[in-house]
Formats: sequence, structure tokens, C-alpha cells
Amino acid sequence: MPLGRTSMAANLADAIAQLLTDEGTSPGDRLPSEAALCARYHVSRGTVREALRRLELGGLLEVQHGRGRFVSAAGPTIERPITEFESATAMLAGRGLRPVTRVLSAEVTAPNETEAAALGLPSTAPIVRLMRVRLSKGQPLVYQLDSFPASLLEPQHVEEIDFSGSLTEWLASRGHRLSSSSASIRATVLPPSVAALSDVDSITPWLLITERVVDTSGLSVLFSEGYHRGDAFSFHVLRHRSASRGGSE
Repeated sequence: MPLGRTSMAANLADAIAQLLTDEGTSPGDRLPSEAALCARYHVSRGTVREALRRLELGGLLEVQHGRGRFVSAAGPTIERPITEFESATAMLAGRGLRPVTRVLSAEVTAPNETEAAALGLPSTAPIVRLMRVRLSKGQPLVYQLDSFPASLLEPQHVEEIDFSGSLTEWLASRGHRLSSSSASIRATVLPPSVAALSDVDSITPWLLITERVVDTSGLSVLFSEGYHRGDAFSFHVLRHRSASRGGSE
């Protein structure tokens, strides 16, 4: 079955974003013309315009009337549905970015009360606590604090594992494929332990997503606190009016 225009435009938007990354474009660089994009990707002008509109809404492009479209100086806004469970790496890659993950610390330690409750562990059970940062073009976009039972390391030790890759894939390799999470989101500032590592100015807003993640068997295997740059991320949710509330307001 052929793709509809909406699906084609979404795929094309991802392809154009990837093209900009692959070619190492910088803020202020001019985008190829609509005609050039039509010829490159063998699609209609309508599909190209819809794809470009998506990139404009996402903040990756800006329009200068009479001159064309340019790579935005503000950088992309990663807009995702809050109901969609995905890793930070996948979230950034979905917007055509190539994030770099830097491991700031990885240690085996006793859980705090919040971690123990989220993972269903006794206070004496050791956990692995990771602190990582995701960067795009040198700019920190996500600070991630993750904890999981230290028993999942066996037979390795924490210093033997490279946690710069996908933690979701690593947990799956240990027999724990993540399926869903219970999450909350709120505006916040970086905690002192993270702020000391950041070169972002103190007025930058952050969105904290706190998640208890379960695997396909329903076992709690990951507790995550992700600090997302508020000037780069937005999350949306679909709300329904309750059927029990009739009439108008």
C-alpha cells in the first residue's frame, strides 16, 4: 500500500534533517530550494512543503521571506508525545540529530529511599547508578540519572561495561526488554550535583521526567530522572473530555 502524503512528508522531514547533519550544516546555512529537494528525493512539491513545514515547527529551520529557508540559530525543538515511551537517544535521533553520550559517573552503591521504592528493592540491595549527558554539536540537551539493580551486571563488573550506548538495548541483552513506564514531568532547575558539571547558564529552564520503567514481565528494572533542556524540548499529550461530563461550560 503506498504511503499517504502525511507519512511521506514525515519520512522526508527525517531525511532532510539527517541530510543537514551528514553535511555538517551550521546555523545560518541556507537550505536547498524546493525544486532541488523534489529532484533529490523524487517527491512532489506539496510533499516537500509539508516536510519543510514540519521542520520549521520543530525549530530546525527558519524562513526569511524573500531569501529562503535557513538552518535555525536557535536549534531544533524536540517535540514528542508524553505518552510515547522511548529512550533519550531515540528521541534525539528521531529529530535527525546524532547525539553523543558522555558517561559522567557509574558506580555500585546503596539505593536511596526513592530508588529502593521504585525498583522494589530492600535498602541493603546494591544498585548501579549512572549519570550521563547527551550532547548535540557540543551542546548538552539531556542529563540522565539512571539506576537499576546491580544484580543485572553479573557476571561483569561496572567498570567493565561501556554505558555510552543505549541502556535500553543493554538491558534487553540481559533479558529485560523494557515495555512501558510510569512517568511524571515538571519544570525544575538542575540539582547542584548536575549543575556543577553543566556549562549551560543558570537561567536555562529544564523539564524533569521521572520514570519507573518495567520490562515485558512487569518487573521494575529501571528508575530514571531525565533533565531535558526546556528551550529544546516540548512534550504534548492528547486529552479527552470525560463522557460523564455533559453540557457546556
